[in-house]
Amino acid sequence: MANEQKFEFDSLQDATSIKAFLESLVEGFGNGKIVLSSETEEITLHPNALLRFHVKAKRKDNTKNQLDIKISWKEPKVAVKSTQKKIRISS
Repeated sequence: MANEQKFEFDSLQDATSIKAFLESLVEGFGNGKIVLSSETEEITLHPNALLRFHVKAKRKDNTKNQLDIKISWKEPKVAVKSTQKKIRISS
């Protein structure tokens, strides 16, 4: 039977706080370990294989903006070949 762990967190933050969260994620991807924790939950992830990167952005009526970033991976059982598509992200 599959063992599934989940972590979910939702809050209102300023841009500086979001930047700090993203910097922590960058560091975690760099060292192969990401720990997400709150007062009641914790999960540790090990992103060390090929990762699927999905970005979606939308703007509605110049008032509502949304940026979704999804990164997923599987623990590899066999070697997988990269399909490095190009994307540019700038500020």
